[in-house]
Amino acid sequence: MTLRHLKIFAAVAECGNMHAAAKKLYIAQPAVSQAIQELEKHYHILLFERLSKKLYITPAGKEFLFYANSILSLFNEMEQKMNNTSIDAELRIGATITIGTCLMSTLLNQFRELYPQATQQVYINTPDNLAAALVNNDLDIALVESLPSHPELVHEPFLDDAMSLICSPQHPFAKTKYATAEQISKENYIARETNVREIFADYMELHNYPLKRVWYCNNSETTKQAVENNYGITVISRRLVVPELESGSLVEVQVEDCKIVRKFQMLWHKNKFFSNPLLDFMDLCRDLDITLP
Repeated sequence: MTLRHLKIFAAVAECGNMHAAAKKLYIAQPAVSQAIQELEKHYHILLFERLSKKLYITPAGKEFLFYANSILSLFNEMEQKMNNTSIDAELRIGATITIGTCLMSTLLNQFRELYPQATQQVYINTPDNLAAALVNNDLDIALVESLPSHPELVHEPFLDDAMSLICSPQHPFAKTKYATAEQISKENYIARETNVREIFADYMELHNYPLKRVWYCNNSETTKQAVENNYGITVISRRLVVPELESGSLVEVQVEDCKIVRKFQMLWHKNKFFSNPLLDFMDLCRDLDITLP
C-alpha cells in the first residue's frame, strides 16, 4: 500500500466513479481499477459496492477514507513545509575576528534581503576553533583568512584582502612612510596569537629578517591601540584601520618591494549538504568584490 493507492482511492470516493477519477488524476482507468482491487485485497475489505455500473462507498470504505484523507493531508502539509524550509531556515556562520568585523554586517544585510524570515547564528573565533565546529556540524560555513589543516574540510578563496604596515604618528616610520625589511626587523612588532601564522611573518622569515615580536594580541582593537600608543608596529588588514588612517591616529607605511595581499577563504565540511540559503550566502561572499561599499 502506497500514497498512490490512497490518492486514487480518495479520488474515486470524491468523483463517484473510476472514469472521472482517472481523468482527474491523468491516469488510465484500468490503473484506477487495479489500485482499488489491490487495496481491497491487502486489507480484506470491500471499499465500494458496484450496483448497476455505479459505485457506492461501503461503511468500511468510509472508515478507510477518513484515515486516507488524514494521511494525505499530513503528507501535503509535510511537502509544503519541506519545500519552504529555505524561507525560515537557519544559517550558522563562523568567522574570524577580522572577517567578522569587516564583512559580516554587509553579508548579513544582503542575506536578510533574500531570506527575511530566516535566522542566522554567527560564531566569531579562531580558524582552528571554527574548523572543529565545522567537523562537529555545529556550523554550516566558516569565513577565515588562514586555513587550518584538516582532511575533512574544503575551502574556496572568495576575496582579496590587502594588508598594511601601520605605525603610530610618533614612530620614525611615520616621517618617511617607507621601510625596508631590515628596518622592520629591528622594530618592536605587535603580533597575533602565537598559534596563528601571519603572511607577513612568513615573508620576513623567507628573506631572513625575523620579526621582533614583543606583544601578542588576539583581537584587532587591542592591536590597534598598542600601535597607536607606539608600543610597536604591525601588519593588519587595511579594512580594519581605514578610520584611523583617515583620522591620522595611525600611519600607513610602504614596505620596500612588498605588496601584502592575502585571500579570505570559505571553509566547509566535504560532506556538507548545500541548502539554497547556504548556496546563496556563498554567492554573496563571491560577489563581495563588487558589492562592498
